[in-house]
Amino acid sequence: MRQKSLLILLTAALLSAGLSACGTKNNSDSDTGLEISPISDDGDSAGAETENQQDASQAGDTAENTADDSDTDVISDISDSGQQGDEDNPVSVTFEKSIDEIKSDDGTVICTNSVQMPVVSIKGAEDIAEKINADLEEYYKTFSTGNNGTVEMAREDYAASLGEDGWDFLGYSTDISVKVTRMDDAVISFQITLYDFTGGAHGNYGSGGRNYSAKTGELLSFDEIAGDYEAFHATVLDYMINLAESPAYKDKLFGPPSKDDLDSALFDGDNWVFTRSGISFLAAPYVLGPYASGEIAFMLPYEKAYELGLKEDYRYNGNFVDERYYIYKSDPETFEPIVDGTPDCYFDLDGDGTEEGLAFYGQVVDPETGESSYAFYIDGKDYGDVINDELENINDNGYMENTYALYHADAPDGGVPAIAVLFTEFGEGTDSDGNPVSQPLSFIFGYTKEMGLYYMYWDEGFVTLPRQP
Repeated sequence: MRQKSLLILLTAALLSAGLSACGTKNNSDSDTGLEISPISDDGDSAGAETENQQDASQAGDTAENTADDSDTDVISDISDSGQQGDEDNPVSVTFEKSIDEIKSDDGTVICTNSVQMPVVSIKGAEDIAEKINADLEEYYKTFSTGNNGTVEMAREDYAASLGEDGWDFLGYSTDISVKVTRMDDAVISFQITLYDFTGGAHGNYGSGGRNYSAKTGELLSFDEIAGDYEAFHATVLDYMINLAESPAYKDKLFGPPSKDDLDSALFDGDNWVFTRSGISFLAAPYVLGPYASGEIAFMLPYEKAYELGLKEDYRYNGNFVDERYYIYKSDPETFEPIVDGTPDCYFDLDGDGTEEGLAFYGQVVDPETGESSYAFYIDGKDYGDVINDELENINDNGYMENTYALYHADAPDGGVPAIAVLFTEFGEGTDSDGNPVSQPLSFIFGYTKEMGLYYMYWDEGFVTLPRQP
């Protein structure tokens, strides 16, 4: 068995065709880049803040098999497409899916190629949607079975596994998935993730972005989204260097990256997307950190992006969202987690003009007992019990995500700063791919000095993303 380099695969595929708006010191100003703007009571603002999931729509014809091999079976699963959008947003997206099974001469399935592709619709601007879809179709040819190097590797390794020194061959696979990270009247952005399994303990994966102007349909490149690209690039890179040295990132990385390494990892290629939080730069596992750290997202908050020169054309006018990683620190000798309540950022949670120190660790497991608890420190006080009171009935039937969000939540008297805890709950049965049914949820908490942390409400979906099917 051989493990293919995902970095090479991503270069050929995805690239060829915390996360933090918080300050790093109390009562800071320009360093935080944070201004929470008011939202209207009816929620009618540009962006995807009021999306409601619609019924899945039926898509068109069977996907064409682009492979030249006679041992390829095409399973069309486009009827499983989902639709995203709402009545007020002219932009909607459906998702088409196709699955190719590649068999050996003896009928064994040696490789599966699964591809999910978005299709854009824009009410009143069908020509712009057609332009975006044409670019996506051309881009997705990269992922066709005929262009998939994993197929040839599977043939060779399966044949070798039948030899005298062979092994039990486990079929290889490539999976292309996509999620909408921003969808409004200015920008439509997709994060496209490639997962590749070629034997071994686990597969490899990484993501790239496709960002389009909703006004022209043009594919946006990073060097054109600011008035002065050279200055924008340099100052954004400096911001990322500082971010890499923050507590939320230090333990995710192999070590402090050099400026050249970070520049290459984050700015070479198309591994960036517009989101509801800002511009997210994506580093695949092994690029800057170990596999256990997952894909590491470096976030440039919108307010900081505007300050550094992002064009007004790409301004986000929806609910403020700042997605952040939970802190993970461990003792270098014992590897036991360190939970000491030291803030990794400061944020004005109650709107009184003074920033609270935040140290959110998420779910923490005691190495001696194996028991888990929640650790959410605000100004040195742990409010983990408040989180537990709301999640205790479901925490054994799902998992907390590795990020949370500082969020401008809707409230009867207008928008208020809040904390969104993101949790994926398992449902009953499996989906069309055989995976357990799951439901993303956002649990919203408010804070005042008098009440401390308190529960407000929960909502379907993650507040960090437009609503997904």
